[in-house]
Amino acid sequence: MHNDRVENWRRFSEHMEAYIQDQTVEKYKMDGRQGIDLMSMSKPEIGIWNILRYALRMWNGKKKPHDLEKVAHYAEMAWTMSLDPSD
Repeated sequence: MHNDRVENWRRFSEHMEAYIQDQTVEKYKMDGRQGIDLMSMSKPEIGIWNILRYALRMWNGKKKPHDLEKVAHYAEMAWTMSLDPSD
């Protein structure tokens, strides 16, 4: 089986873009406006702890909808925060 990792990443990225828009951005709006993003006020380690939280839940067979997407989203947020030179 041929596995095109770049194409897989593109499809995954499109899936994650829709997930973030539909399940996070829309979910946390207040009065039709963007809500407070508490993750942007924390350190990358918080994202890592959340990755562990959702990964362990999946590992223990207690997976809930969107756990894998949450792991990916927290990984992106931790990566983005780690680029900030002020930390």
